Amino acid sequence: ETGIDFQVVRAFDINTVANEVYTHNFAEVPLMQRCIEALPMSMFEALKADLWTMSPPCQPYTRQGLQRGSDDMRSKSFLFLIDLLGKLQRKPTFLLMENVVGFEKSDTRAILLRQLVRVGYRFEEYLLNPLQLGYPNSRTRYYLLAKLDAQPQVCSDSEGLPARFRYEVPGVEMIPPAADCDGHVDFEKGAWDHDKVRQIMAFMEDLSDDELASSRLSQNVLDKHGYVHDVVTPADRRTCCFTKGYTRFAEGTGSILQTAGVVGTDPMTVENTRYFTPREIANLMGFPAAFYFPAATSKRQQYRLLGNSLSVSVVAVLISYLHRM
Repeated sequence: ETGIDFQVVRAFDINTVANEVYTHNFAEVPLMQRCIEALPMSMFEALKADLWTMSPPCQPYTRQGLQRGSDDMRSKSFLFLIDLLGKLQRKPTFLLMENVVGFEKSDTRAILLRQLVRVGYRFEEYLLNPLQLGYPNSRTRYYLLAKLDAQPQVCSDSEGLPARFRYEVPGVEMIPPAADCDGHVDFEKGAWDHDKVRQIMAFMEDLSDDELASSRLSQNVLDKHGYVHDVVTPADRRTCCFTKGYTRFAEGTGSILQTAGVVGTDPMTVENTRYFTPREIANLMGFPAAFYFPAATSKRQQYRLLGNSLSVSVVAVLISYLHRM
C-alpha cells in the first residue's frame, strides 16, 4: 500500500487466532507469540529494526472503560517498550504508534513523550479518520510518528508536554474535518463535507444466496433491537466504527445495511436488512484484496479480529509520510 520497499524482520502478538491469520497472509515473516516484556534486550538489538509499528492494547484508554492507563496490567508491554528505547544501543530510526481516542489524555502518553524527548526523537501526533481519505467508515484514532534525529534533552517525570494534534497529513490530499470556533475537532459529531467520500456500494461484495442468508438479521433481533442499530444504505457515505462486538451487540458496534427502501420510513425486514460481511468490513478499513482469512477462522473470530484491527488506509499514508519526514 505504501509503495516502499521493506522487509518485516519480526512480528509479535499473543493472540493465537490473530497469529494464524497473519501467518496465512505473510508466511515469510518470522512471528513470535510471546509476552513482549519477557524478551531479552539482546533480541531487540539483534533485529536492527529501522521502524517499530505498535498498536498496544486499547482497553486501558477506551472512553467506555475504566481508563486506568498505566495502572492497567494490559499497558505493561507498551511501558516495557517505552523503557527499552532508553536502553538500546541500536534504536529504531522511526516509530509509528496507533491507539484509540482517549490515549491522548492518558498518563501513558505523557510517559511516552517524555521518553522520546530524553532519547532524541522528533515526534508528531495526529487524530485521523479514514473518512478523510474517502473511505466510508468512521474510525477516529490517535497516531504518533517519531524519528530519531533530534538532540536528546533532560525531561523530568513531571514535565508537562502540550497537546499539539494534527488533523491532516502533510502532502496527502485529505478531506479537512470541521472545527468549532475554538478549533476543536469532533469527527463523530461534527458536520463536515462528506461529498468526497465514496459510497458504501463501492465496498460491497456480490454475495451468494448462502452468504446473504447467513448475514441477515433475524426477525427476533429486528423486533427487539432494530431501533438501536445504526442503519445505512448502499448509497450512503458513512458507516460507524466496527468493533469486536459486531453482530453480538446492537448498539455502538458498527452499522447494518438496509438494501431496499428508505431508512426510517420503510420498515426493516429480514429480506432487506443484513450485517456487513467480514470481507466488506475489511474493504471499508482499506485491507488489500489479497488479504483473506483461513478457512478455519470462524465468522465470529473474523469480526473480533477486524474490530481489534486498524485502518490500513490511514496507516499506509502515515508510513509513507514518516519515510519522508
